[in-house]
Amino acid sequence: MSKKRKHIHILDGMSLYTRDRSPFYWGYLNIGGKIFKKSLKTTDRKEAEKLLFAWKNEIFSNSMNLSDDQDHIEDHDHSKQEVIVDDKRRKALLITSGIMGAVTVAGFAVPFLSAWKPSEKAKALGASVKFDLSKLQPGAMAIVEWRRTPIFVVHQTQEAIDNLPKLNSKVTDQANDVLPSSNNKFTVLKGVCTHLSCAPKYHPEIEPKAWDQDWLGGFFCPCHGSKFDLAGRVYKGVPAPINLEIPPHTFSGNTLIIGESA
Repeated sequence: MSKKRKHIHILDGMSLYTRDRSPFYWGYLNIGGKIFKKSLKTTDRKEAEKLLFAWKNEIFSNSMNLSDDQDHIEDHDHSKQEVIVDDKRRKALLITSGIMGAVTVAGFAVPFLSAWKPSEKAKALGASVKFDLSKLQPGAMAIVEWRRTPIFVVHQTQEAIDNLPKLNSKVTDQANDVLPSSNNKFTVLKGVCTHLSCAPKYHPEIEPKAWDQDWLGGFFCPCHGSKFDLAGRVYKGVPAPINLEIPPHTFSGNTLIIGESA
């Protein structure tokens, strides 16, 4: 394999690349504008993709722990300051603050409250979206946009649900042997292949296909041949390393809310 320097896009902010002087794959991450790069110590591409996802999760976990530690330090310093503040000075500051607050509250109330209303840009980047499930017939799929990502919403038939256990020996993730949602009639998945971010196609038909003579319905990525069952579980021996991702979501009656955890 030629090791000319090239980038292999995995997901937004995630890619692999090779270097002329290194036999290994290198990982590239862009998390909140901060760039991370390191050698993944493997020449196997599929293993490199798995290591890249694991490294990203490790960085997120470390960031959360650091944030908790900083909050603890700030709380500790604040409590120490409260001990040494003069009581008379504190009372004077409270009285002054109360007077100023009474004078300015009327003028600032409306701008302050409007600041809580998310902008269109904020909606595109992170606000939740709602979808009416009542019009989605069994066997049909709808595509909903959330955070500029296509979300697959599938109303499963009972036959499709019954067929899922039959695929346990063909998929990589044995633990995810049920529909990945809190409502067992609907599957909610990110419509992005976990190999190179292509768009897998929905094929609910239970019939022989060119890519699988025993096809029981699911998603097929024509770009590189990755296959996923109707629960989003990745088949063994395909380029995609992991299952289709599940976005945070919850159900309220016939309404699906994407962007809120159950």
